[in-house]
Amino acid sequence: MANTMSCFYVLVAIFALSSVMQRVSATAFRVGGAKGWSGPTDSNAQTYNQWAEKHRFQVGDSILFVYPPERDSVLLVNKDDYDSCNTGSPTKSFTDGNTSFKFDHNGAYYFISGMIDNCQKNEKMVVVVDGR
Repeated sequence: MANTMSCFYVLVAIFALSSVMQRVSATAFRVGGAKGWSGPTDSNAQTYNQWAEKHRFQVGDSILFVYPPERDSVLLVNKDDYDSCNTGSPTKSFTDGNTSFKFDHNGAYYFISGMIDNCQKNEKMVVVVDGR
């Protein structure tokens, strides 16, 4: 009986530790690296989708959009609005210039610039999040 209880406590401790480790291992990514979130100024510039493809995103991770709030914003949209750069019906809108967004489920997230001209110049990004 004592061995059974000891084994039980060890299993509970391992489970608790693994739960804590999953929460601690979340990563924060700055969108676009040092360049941040801005309208492309160079035809050879790396697109945000190319940037996103170089990273692995998981539930609990977050991304940081840094941009001049007087000239830009970030919209979370559905796929159709992403494809057409429709800024009129976002799921969420961010305008503070220092936007942190945490992924709370797996799947695709679609982000576009709130400035339609910037979106049409490829200031938009799809992030695919793996489950944990």
